Amino acid sequence: MDEPTSSLTDVETEHLFKIIDKLKSRGCAIIYISHKMEEILKISDEVTIMRDGQGVGTWPASELTTDLIINRMVGRDLTNRFPPKTHTPGSGIVLKVTDLCSPIEKSFQHVDFELHKGEILGIGGLVGAQRTELVEAIFGLRGIASGKVEKDGKEINIKSVRDAKSNGIALLTEERRATGVFPILSVLDNTVIASQRKYSKAGVLNGGKRIVAAKKSNEQLNVKTPSLETLMQNLSGGNQQKVLIARWLLTNPDILILDEPTRGIDVGAKYEIYTIMLDLIAKGKSIIMISSEMPELLGMADRVMVMSEGRVSGVLNRDEFSQVEVMRLATRFAK
Repeated sequence: MDEPTSSLTDVETEHLFKIIDKLKSRGCAIIYISHKMEEILKISDEVTIMRDGQGVGTWPASELTTDLIINRMVGRDLTNRFPPKTHTPGSGIVLKVTDLCSPIEKSFQHVDFELHKGEILGIGGLVGAQRTELVEAIFGLRGIASGKVEKDGKEINIKSVRDAKSNGIALLTEERRATGVFPILSVLDNTVIASQRKYSKAGVLNGGKRIVAAKKSNEQLNVKTPSLETLMQNLSGGNQQKVLIARWLLTNPDILILDEPTRGIDVGAKYEIYTIMLDLIAKGKSIIMISSEMPELLGMADRVMVMSEGRVSGVLNRDEFSQVEVMRLATRFAK
């Protein structure tokens, strides 16, 4: 089972664990791959840890703790799961969404929210809350039936991805393997593909400019790759994700939407991506982050907007954060 709970709710995860117990009682052997430490310790008999493609070792689960696993995965102590936050968001509103409705009745309806300059706005909710559908509509991937989107106080009309990019909006999609990476293209091509027009003249690409831009961007994000010509499919999940972030940063967005930005990557790469996010907001960028991992949501966001059944069920400030309150709001409109 390879990351079987990445898109499951807590209730569905518990149901899966019961199925696993039944399979074990029948003599079935299970290999369970996960980056969720709590799951590993809860259901495993033995734990094998890998780092950079090499086996680190195998231990009885009873001898391990979360801190020990993280230490052996990253090769160093990682005492804090999240970098310290020193930046305070500004009061200026960079994005304002008013009464936004999907043309699909069971999708998002009557959504209102604001995003401030230099802020990480987290979006929480259960699977099916229509979080992804909402941000894809703001990025021009889905239709909008009614409502208004304003950027820097001016109404914008986004009907396509090109419209979103021209208004300084970028989106890192939820499923990088399906809708993010081009696996059989190089790291170079994957990095510059969203900003190709910058490196062409009269329809002819300038290879030198592409290489310089890709190299600088990947170095800034500490992407580990043998070369820019390495195929994207040969990189680890964490490095693929950083290349995708590099891709969108080359478009120089004001607003970066991250949909499940650390799904399926190890704790070391997660920490690096969190650091990148904090660097971006310190430079005045604004981030919308969808996450189904409660610790990540509460650890990184300045405010959390919770959705339930396609509607906004509440917005929490940092001093109001709690897992109980997020879950209460996430089930507010559940049928």
